[in-house]
Amino acid sequence: MRTLNEIAKFLGYKDEYSDKEVEFLEGDSRLVSPSCVFVALRGTLVNGVDFVRKAEANGAMAVICQAGNMPTSEVLKKLSIPVFEMPEDMGLGLLASWFYHYPSETLKVIGVTGTNGKSTIANVVAQWLSLLGHRCGVLGTLGNGFLPNLTKSANTTLDALQLQRTLAQMLKDGAEYVAMEVSSIGVVQGRVDNVRFVAGGFTNLTRDHLDFHGTMKNYADAKEKFLSMVDASHTVINVDNETGKAFSLLFRDGCSYSTHNYFADSSTHFVAGRFVSITDINYSSDGVTFEVDSNFGSGEFKSRLLGAFNVENLACAIGLLLSVHMPFSELMRTCREINPVKGRMEIFKGKEGPSVVVDYAHTPDGVEQVLRGARIHHPKGSIWCVLGCGGDRDKGKRPIMAIKASVFADHAVFTSDNPRTEDPQAILKDMELGVANASNITVIEDRRKAIEYAFEKAGQDDCVVIAGKGHEDYQIFKDRTIHFSDREIAAELCGVKCD
Repeated sequence: MRTLNEIAKFLGYKDEYSDKEVEFLEGDSRLVSPSCVFVALRGTLVNGVDFVRKAEANGAMAVICQAGNMPTSEVLKKLSIPVFEMPEDMGLGLLASWFYHYPSETLKVIGVTGTNGKSTIANVVAQWLSLLGHRCGVLGTLGNGFLPNLTKSANTTLDALQLQRTLAQMLKDGAEYVAMEVSSIGVVQGRVDNVRFVAGGFTNLTRDHLDFHGTMKNYADAKEKFLSMVDASHTVINVDNETGKAFSLLFRDGCSYSTHNYFADSSTHFVAGRFVSITDINYSSDGVTFEVDSNFGSGEFKSRLLGAFNVENLACAIGLLLSVHMPFSELMRTCREINPVKGRMEIFKGKEGPSVVVDYAHTPDGVEQVLRGARIHHPKGSIWCVLGCGGDRDKGKRPIMAIKASVFADHAVFTSDNPRTEDPQAILKDMELGVANASNITVIEDRRKAIEYAFEKAGQDDCVVIAGKGHEDYQIFKDRTIHFSDREIAAELCGVKCD
């Protein structure tokens, strides 16, 4: 906590103010209480300065405005609490980090970025550290807190005020480490500014978020910016994709990892002074085994996670944990104890009927990878894919996702995801543009009916992949949000419990 007077001095004000302690900084006027200072943020749709009077009514001790975003003189005259303006060169990350006494200077924050894999890797890292006796918090799409009791999060990466407050609370609650998903949008918007990362991983870069970034170059630049926030020797980079190879040349002192025998060619060793190489991968109905060769040690790892892409995720997690000096032998010993991640290649299987996989895949590459993974573990049966595309998001990826479903599944059922403000039928039409000549497509707008249809049609040895929503327990329409869980429906159809 800081006093109001300390805040004023930090912002460059010379006048004396109250020495009453401020408990937290709040950017939502609806959540303001008498123990906080309201930070009026300039948003895309709304501007916090329009709510300063509401914040005062709710008991705010003062208001902090971003540079050049002050209330009008008429509003200022009506306020009875101090209003401060931040210096032009001060970001929210610095303000929040200072206010909460720089929590990431004490915590060991491990960040992971990339289009796919962030949630699984963050979760796996947290599980692994806990198994090795280190209390680790989690921040990301699946929620924030300590496993298994996570609080839902509206964004993959919290805004700067919430992030620093959450880090401070985790430190207070005894965390030694925090495993954190770092989104490209969060990087561009400065949400992770002034967070000290002890290690940072990069998974891959495939089409996503172009509605925000505009181009793939801008998207890649955001990922590179995050890696530049990490000590180069503690970066962990997947070199099985072109973007990762380029990053490995920029961050030569880091650790590169590969599941595609990248390091077999001795000419590639100049790229990676340190490396983690995954070979001899064997898939079974209950998991996977693989060999790890690295600068840190070699040996066989056994995991209950499914799919080739989860081997990549495990490789990244291994690299990150080795970079913070976890013993190789202990990682190898405890790998089998890592639980599958909720809504990420999560399998449901009853006594009769097909297997059902629930996954968050919502990008073209994600859809391909989960379907490939399902095929590997179900070689005797057919693969069914139930898939929708989100509304108010990159429309260009819709026909591509449809193509991936048609090509890599034997049967694809197109349905609704989160339509948001768009017409569900219009989204489905966008998807169908990519597969006009395909003969393995069925369209059922109602998502539950689509899942039931695939389950009823699939055989005993088949696998039904429900892609797109993963852990989510809601569905967003233009005029309402309803409870909806792919996981609950999968468990119900299979006659098993849903934890």
